[in-house]
Amino acid sequence: MSPYPEIAETYTYLAEELNKLGIVYLHLVDHSDMGAPEVPSEIKGIIRTRFKNTLILSGGYDREKAEAEIENCQADLIAFGRPFINNPDLLKRMLNHWPLSHDLKKDQFYSANAIGYTDYPVYKTPNP
Repeated sequence: MSPYPEIAETYTYLAEELNKLGIVYLHLVDHSDMGAPEVPSEIKGIIRTRFKNTLILSGGYDREKAEAEIENCQADLIAFGRPFINNPDLLKRMLNHWPLSHDLKKDQFYSANAIGYTDYPVYKTPNP
């Protein structure tokens, strides 16, 4: 998202108009960790303050960043996509502060079989 002079006014208007439609939630995706331009924090803030229902953020989140966004009231929910692929036990890893796997086989996305989707291992606790 390239900033332009009227960006703040545009997203203020959109958030307010979406309220009028009764939209239950907005899911704002920031793909900057994949090379896209970053969604400016000012825009996230405008949407957060103007949109009155549930705001879901996603894109490049880890546990710490997600918790900070929730604690700072920047979002109601944080969505995780790619981390669930290579961490089938993502919730357990986060709850137990276990390390996340960063071995994501992007070249196997959208394949015609389970390879790269259901063959990632769960975390093994070290033996004492």
